Amino acid sequence: MADRPPAARAALPRPPRPLRGQAHTDLPLRRRIQHHAYDSARLVGFLALAVTLAALLVLAGVTLTVAFVALVVLSPLLLLTSPLWVPMAAAVFVSGAASIIGWCLAVGAVAAGTWAYRYFTGRHRRPVGAHRVDYDVGAGTASGWMGYYAREYGARPRVHVKDAAPGA
Repeated sequence: MADRPPAARAALPRPPRPLRGQAHTDLPLRRRIQHHAYDSARLVGFLALAVTLAALLVLAGVTLTVAFVALVVLSPLLLLTSPLWVPMAAAVFVSGAASIIGWCLAVGAVAAGTWAYRYFTGRHRRPVGAHRVDYDVGAGTASGWMGYYAREYGARPRVHVKDAAPGA
């Protein structure tokens, strides 16, 4: 008996799915339960969506109502205290504008100071990073035949980069 292979179980074909609008009564019970489980999961998802949207709609309505009531209640107080608010608002505006102008002038002064430092130390003729390369100062300027050639044809003078670690 042990040498006999197990009997192959005949595979039953699956019943066809009903078409839309077709009654589910002709399906076997197991298929009907599976189909209803799928429908109930979809229904629970739609119910969760509906509850969430309803809650958000209620919260939006409450927010707008409270804002309108606060405006109606506080507008006489705002009107009565406006002689205090208007000068205060003007003072805040003027001090804010002065602060912005002051910061802009400070940034301009720092920029002018760095330019003056580079100019008086002779670094204004060399591009940034020129201390690391062999760069002919006269060849990089717009004067002379090299400058004309560079302007006309977009060429650059030859630059030889020094080794970052000599002897390496």
